[in-house]
Amino acid sequence: MRKLLKPALIALLLLACAALLGLYPYRAALLPQTADLPAAEQRLAPHLSLFTPDGTGPFPTVLVFHGCSGQSALFMRNVKSWLLPAGYAVIFVDSHAARGIEDWRPVCDGKRLWGNERAIDVYAALALARHNPAIDSSRLALLGYSHGGWTILDALSYDGSAGHGFPATGKGALAGVRGVITYYPYCGFPAHLRDGLGHDAPVLMFLGGKDHVTDHQQCLSALDHLTGERLELVQYGNADHVFDQRSDLNTYQPGPAQDAQQRALAFLRENLGPAQ
Repeated sequence: MRKLLKPALIALLLLACAALLGLYPYRAALLPQTADLPAAEQRLAPHLSLFTPDGTGPFPTVLVFHGCSGQSALFMRNVKSWLLPAGYAVIFVDSHAARGIEDWRPVCDGKRLWGNERAIDVYAALALARHNPAIDSSRLALLGYSHGGWTILDALSYDGSAGHGFPATGKGALAGVRGVITYYPYCGFPAHLRDGLGHDAPVLMFLGGKDHVTDHQQCLSALDHLTGERLELVQYGNADHVFDQRSDLNTYQPGPAQDAQQRALAFLRENLGPAQ
C-alpha cells in the first residue's frame, strides 16, 4: 500500500503544479490590486469624458463603458451620434487609461481586468457624475458594450456589496440609475449575472445570434436562473459581435443597428423621462 501511496502523492503534486502553472498567466485577473471607492474615484476622475447636448442643463445622462479593446475615437463618435441629438449627456468611462493599460489583448484574453473587478468603475463614475452640475443625478443610465456590459451587470449584481478586488461601497452606490442597456455582454464564468441583479433598475439587453466573440447562449443560460428582474431581451439571429456600429471587426449591420438604436432611445425616454 505504501508503495502505491508515494507515486499517487507525486502524481497529485504534479497535477497541482500543472494547474498552478496554467493559472499563472491569469494571476493579474485572479488577484487584482485592491482599491476602495475613494481610490477608484481618484484613479478614474482624469479619464471621464463628458459631452452635453444643446440646451440648458442639468441633463439626463448616460454613462458609457467600452469593450475589452478599449475606448477609441470611432467608438465615441458612434455613440455620441445618436445620444447627443436625442438630448442626453454622455460620459465615457475609460477604464483602460485609468489603469495604464495600453495593450488591450490581455484584457480580451481574460488575463487582466475581469468585468467583476472593473465593476468598481461603475460606482466610482457614478459618484463623480453626481458632483457635476451639468448632470441630473436623479436621471442616470448605464450603457455597456461587451466587456463593459459584463462590468455593468456585475455592478448591478454586487449592488454595493464587496466585489472582486474591492470592499463594500454601500447600497447608495447605484443611486440615480434608472435604466441599463447592454450590447452583447459577456455572461460566462466568472460573470455574476446568474446570481441575480440586486439593483432594481430595468435592463435592456441586445444579443447577436451569430456572435463569434461572446457566446450569447451563456447569457440565455444565465437569464434562465433569474426571477423577478425587469429585463427585456432582444435577439438578432443573424447579427455578430459589434453589429451596431462600424469597427475593425467589419460586422456592422445597418438593419439591426438602427432597430437597436430606436429601442434603446425608447427605453431611455421611458425610464429617464423626456430629455428636454
